[in-house]
Amino acid sequence: MHVLLQSIELLPVNLLQVVFTFFGAFAALLIWHLKRFRSLAVYFIFQAVLMLFNLLEELQVTRSYYLLTPVFTLATGPLLYFFIRAVVNDKDLPPFIIGLHFVPMLLALPFTSDVQRVIGFGSLSQIVYLTAAFHLLYRYHVASMAVRSDANSLTLNWIVKALSVYALIIINDVVRLNLQQQTPPQLKAFWYFVAVAVIFAISCYLLFKVLRQPQLFDGMRAYEASLAQVPQADEQVLADSVFASLEQTIINDALYKKPRLSVLDLSEVTGLNVKDISWAINQACQQNFCEYINGLRVKAVQQQISTVAVGNTSLLDMAFAAGFNSKSTFNAAFKKGVGMTPSQFVRQNTADQGAKS
Repeated sequence: MHVLLQSIELLPVNLLQVVFTFFGAFAALLIWHLKRFRSLAVYFIFQAVLMLFNLLEELQVTRSYYLLTPVFTLATGPLLYFFIRAVVNDKDLPPFIIGLHFVPMLLALPFTSDVQRVIGFGSLSQIVYLTAAFHLLYRYHVASMAVRSDANSLTLNWIVKALSVYALIIINDVVRLNLQQQTPPQLKAFWYFVAVAVIFAISCYLLFKVLRQPQLFDGMRAYEASLAQVPQADEQVLADSVFASLEQTIINDALYKKPRLSVLDLSEVTGLNVKDISWAINQACQQNFCEYINGLRVKAVQQQISTVAVGNTSLLDMAFAAGFNSKSTFNAAFKKGVGMTPSQFVRQNTADQGAKS
C-alpha cells in the first residue's frame, strides 16, 4: 500500500477532482430538503461520483479493470433537463419514462473502450437536452409574464446563464476531443483542467443561488392548460368589451398598486375567468399581463411627477407606491414605456414647468 501511494503523482486537476467530489456530496446534503431542487442535489451527487471515478482512472487505480467514465456524458444531459423540469414545475413524469432517458448510458457500457465515439454521442445528447431545457425556461418566462405583475422578480436568468456557460463547455469538449492527437500533453492537461474548473464554478454558482431561496413561479401548467380554452383571436369586439370593464376596475380600485398582483387576484375581484382576463389583455393591448400592469404603474408615477415636487418625494418612493417592487424593474419599465429614464423625465418636466412660469 505504501509503495502504491508513493507511485501516485497528483496533478492540479486531480486535486480539483478531490475538492469537487467532496463539494458535490456536501452540496447535495445542503439542498436535499428542498423538494423543488432535489433533482439538482442528484446532479451534484452525480458530479461527485464522476469526479471520483475520473480521479481513480487517471491515477491508474481502476483503469486497468474497466473504463467507465465515458458513459457518464450520456447521463449529464438528462440530469440537467430533469432539474429544469422540477424548477419550472412542469408536469411530473412516471419513473418508467424518466428511466428511459438513462438507457443510452447503460447501452454504451460495453463500448467504453471507444472513448471518442462514446463521448461524441454524449456531447450530442447534452446538446439535445440543453435545447429542451432552454425551451422549458422560455415557456416558464412566457407564462409568468402572462400571469404575474412581478414576473421580473421570478425570472430564471441565473439558470439561463449557467446553462449557457455549460453549452460552451460542451462545444469546448467536442473540439478538445477531436484535437487530442494534435495537442501537446501540457496543453491538453491545461485544457482539461480549465474545463473541470469551469464546471466546478457553475456548480458553486447554482448552489449559491439555490441557498438564497429564489422566488419561483408555480403557474406554468395552469396557464398553458387554459390556452386551449381561450376564444379565437377574431373575436376582437368581445375582447375589447371585456378589457374595458376590466381596466375600469383595475384603475378605479387602484389594483395595479398591489406589488404582487396576479391574474388570479383580478379573477377573484372581477368574477372573470383567469383565461378570459389573460385573453382580453393580450387581444386588446397586444401586451402580456406583466407589461400592461407595469404600464399603468409608469403612468401613475408620471402623473405624480407632474403634480408633486420630486424633492419632497423620492422617485423610488413613488415607484413603490405605484406597485413596483424593485428599482431595476421600475427603471426598465419606465424607459420602455416613456422612452427615457425617470431622472431624464424629471429634468424635462422641471424644464417644462419653468418655461410655463
